[in-house]
Amino acid sequence: MAALLLALSACAFQDKVEPPPRSETPIEVPEGRSSIASEIVLPLAPMRSALERQVPTRLWSINRPDAECVPSQRTEVLGVTLKSPKIKCDLAGRVTRGGMTLRGRGQDLIVTMPIRAQMTASDIGGLIEQKTATARATVTARVRLSVRKDWSVRGNVRISYDWRQPPTVSLLGQQVTFADKADERLTTVIATLERTLEREISKLDLRSRIEPKWEQGFSVLSLNSENPPVWMRLTPQGLGYDGYSARRNTIAVRMRLDATTEVFVGEKPAVPNAQPLPEMLAPSERSDSLALNLPVVAQYSQLETVIEKALSERSKRVFRVPAIGDRMVELRSVTAYGTDENRIAVGVEFEAWKPGKRDDPATGTVWLTALPVNAENSRKIEFLDPQYSVETTRFTTNVLLEIAKTRDFSATIEDALTQNFESDFDNLLRKIDRAVASKQLGKFTISTDIEKVSTGKLTAYGEGLFLPVSAGGETQIRYAPQ
Repeated sequence: MAALLLALSACAFQDKVEPPPRSETPIEVPEGRSSIASEIVLPLAPMRSALERQVPTRLWSINRPDAECVPSQRTEVLGVTLKSPKIKCDLAGRVTRGGMTLRGRGQDLIVTMPIRAQMTASDIGGLIEQKTATARATVTARVRLSVRKDWSVRGNVRISYDWRQPPTVSLLGQQVTFADKADERLTTVIATLERTLEREISKLDLRSRIEPKWEQGFSVLSLNSENPPVWMRLTPQGLGYDGYSARRNTIAVRMRLDATTEVFVGEKPAVPNAQPLPEMLAPSERSDSLALNLPVVAQYSQLETVIEKALSERSKRVFRVPAIGDRMVELRSVTAYGTDENRIAVGVEFEAWKPGKRDDPATGTVWLTALPVNAENSRKIEFLDPQYSVETTRFTTNVLLEIAKTRDFSATIEDALTQNFESDFDNLLRKIDRAVASKQLGKFTISTDIEKVSTGKLTAYGEGLFLPVSAGGETQIRYAPQ
């Protein structure tokens, strides 16, 4: 009877044990929401050239014969009021401008226009043949820009001028200035300058410059080219205006691009469809925050090599197995993949024997399924709820199970995976940092500084073990037309 039971048990273990089912669940990386500082740099040269073209160098001419040069004067002599006659003369002259300058400083665009006047008074009261006066003035325009919700640009122009050297001559013992006569004509020049500035500012047409760049924002960037390929898809959601700064030769318009950032593992995702430029977003305190959800993925083919190497190294020493005594182990192969309920399946084919008794080994494949877990911000892996099954052609199931259940056996696998994730984690961060640190896309320059990184909890998917990583920092997009 005992022999019969032993034979039946042996037959039972010869039945094929099915390996755990393989999971086909794809890796899903959650999207991040980023606010990216964006800057468009506009040159001042076109506006400077337009002012030079549209404001003539000869501002006006003066030709006034028989003009009142010296008004009548009242004086009192011995209590009697005397009134001198008006003194007339012929006035002629011209007013020209020098080269105009346009520069930016802080919030102001500053236009400077130097003016030179030359006026001649002749046939002065029939007594003086001619007197000539020269004068210099500086017209200064300060412009503050405003951007409306439809992205149109307007300018508030304030113009001032002063006569550094007023047009003055000495006529019959009196200092006579012709500044008031020059001022009459100067107001017309100032009005022309103001209209020209407002027209040129409206030509900045920020919207037409932004729209093509907005459309180019719907893009897919490569973060890691292989092992595994990692892609970031950028989908703009809104655009805000955060002011501007005027520099010597440029205007830098600061904007804030709100976008979703999705990271994909494997095949390159489809580029998102571009949407029309929406109405301007409300101002925000933070305009340069970057939020990326990044994957660290250990593919099972890579994990098999890592586990096999670790177990082979461990097999050089005896395994202490309290239930059955010491055993030596020789590894043949390792198989790893994701199985149901986010568990990992590891199949280890090996043979085991008592020290000194190699001629009668126990052989077969032990399947371990367990839930890989880690603490947040830790890449150290532990296996929870381990479950075992054995494929064997001999009545040695108990021997293989007891070896597999030892803490020494599972700890070797855990330590190997932990070291692998630490290495993959560091490698990915270096690659991501290089990929997004500075990237040129046509006339765009994207600069990113990753400041903070945190890791989540492991999940076993069909494609590999997935460790979610969140990266935050600052990023800027700069556009500079040629």
